[in-house]
Amino acid sequence: MRFRGREQTLEIETTSIRRQDILCLFLYYLGFSRFRDIVLRSRRIPVARILAFHDVSRDEMQSFRKKLEVVKKMANIVSLNDILDGKMSWRKINIAITFDDGYRGWIDYVYPVLRDLGISATFFVSSGLVGLHGEEERNFFLKNLRSDRQTTGSITAEELRKLAGAGFAIGGHTCNHVNVADYRDLTKLNNEVQKDKINLEKITGTKVEYFAYPFGFYHNSSIDLVQMLQVCGYRGAVTLVPGVITTRTNSYYLHRDLVRATMSVSVFKARLMGNYDGVIAIRKLLRL
Repeated sequence: MRFRGREQTLEIETTSIRRQDILCLFLYYLGFSRFRDIVLRSRRIPVARILAFHDVSRDEMQSFRKKLEVVKKMANIVSLNDILDGKMSWRKINIAITFDDGYRGWIDYVYPVLRDLGISATFFVSSGLVGLHGEEERNFFLKNLRSDRQTTGSITAEELRKLAGAGFAIGGHTCNHVNVADYRDLTKLNNEVQKDKINLEKITGTKVEYFAYPFGFYHNSSIDLVQMLQVCGYRGAVTLVPGVITTRTNSYYLHRDLVRATMSVSVFKARLMGNYDGVIAIRKLLRL
């Protein structure tokens, strides 16, 4: 499956990811990220990366745990607020953990791991998915998320309150997981974004401060998305464009690295340390 936009591209393609991961590993063992880290640490510049997970199933739970154990060992775990407030370490990479969409697996398989390891996270939710079941749920995944893959199902309002009550941050993701780049009617788009925020705050009783662009598309040629998000009361927003984050990064275009619980540990480490940035640079250089 592949989604393309003028300003950015999000690819979900098995063969492509394999090629990219091989190159990412090559750069990791070559020392690309280590050299960059040495330079940044010598200048005491704190940097962060944000990881984006989606669903996690029962069969993936142990693999997911191993990934987070790696994060806890190799990085300084921070929240999105920490990143925007500049509360980051310059001695090691700062990592924020996020999840998108709204899956039941978050409660059954993600929450226990986060709780046991003492790791904070932000869950971006499309409120229109909350509490769906049966045919309505299947249609939402197929039409709105454009996915026919097997999932753990949709999260319920009670389960979402449990996550918020445990101290995890809840973020907006539009009511119906719409591509914000496609809209030309500001009123309709604002309703998708604002209503989602209101719904989530009503369900959880907590303030929703961050937004995740569905499908990662963050550019609209007709509507100023940043201004709209600011009016709606969002403090920042995350993309699905990999990259390093510094205190100078625009808070409404925060980079995120798309990762999976099923990734090999070596590939995950390579991405965690930012070697995929080198892959992007090489692709741009070769105009691929």
